[in-house]
Amino acid sequence: MSWKTYTDSAKTVSFDLPRDWIAQSVSPDAGSLSGAVKVEVKDAAGRYLATLQTGLPPATPVACPAGQGRPYVVISSVPLDIPHSDGPDTIDPRVVFRVIQGYKFFGSYGITNMVAGADGQSCELRNRVQGPSGKGDYSFGDVPAIRSFATDEKVAPAKAFDTLDLAAKYAVHGSEFANVQRMLLSLKVNL
Repeated sequence: MSWKTYTDSAKTVSFDLPRDWIAQSVSPDAGSLSGAVKVEVKDAAGRYLATLQTGLPPATPVACPAGQGRPYVVISSVPLDIPHSDGPDTIDPRVVFRVIQGYKFFGSYGITNMVAGADGQSCELRNRVQGPSGKGDYSFGDVPAIRSFATDEKVAPAKAFDTLDLAAKYAVHGSEFANVQRMLLSLKVNL
C-alpha cells in the first residue's frame, strides 16, 4: 500500500496515511486555543475513521463514583513519542485500542497519556493527551472518549462487538486497524 503525509498549513502537526484516504482540515471546536488544528480522516469510500484535534482546553477529571465503573481491557498499547505533560493520573503517551464492557463490548482507538481507571474499572476511557503547559491538550482517534453506552444510544463511530474475542480479532487481524494504528503512530507534533 502506498502512503502519503498530511501536514497542516502552520506545520504544527503531520501524520502519514494511505494514499487513497482523505485528510480534511475543518474548523476547530469552540473553546479551542488560538492556532488549534482539527483534521478529519476518512477512507477511500468516504467512511469516517479519525479526528486529530490540537489546542483543546485542559480536561477535568471524570467523576466515577464507587460502583459505577465498568470493566475495560486494553487490547493494544504502543508507545508514542510526542510532547506531553507529566502529572498525576498520566502515563507516557500511547496509541491504544481499548474496550469497555456494557451490553456489548465498546471499542475505540486513539492516543492517550491519561490513566484509564483503577483495578480494571472505568467510567470513561479518554483518547486525549495532556499537552505541555499552555499548549492545550490534543487528541487523535475515532471518538474523544469511550464509555459503556445504553441500548438506545448511538454508538458509531465507536465500535461495538458482541464478544471480547471479536474486539481482539479486529485489533490483531484487521487491516483497517493496522492502517489506523500506523497512521496514529506516525503523528508528529511541533508545539
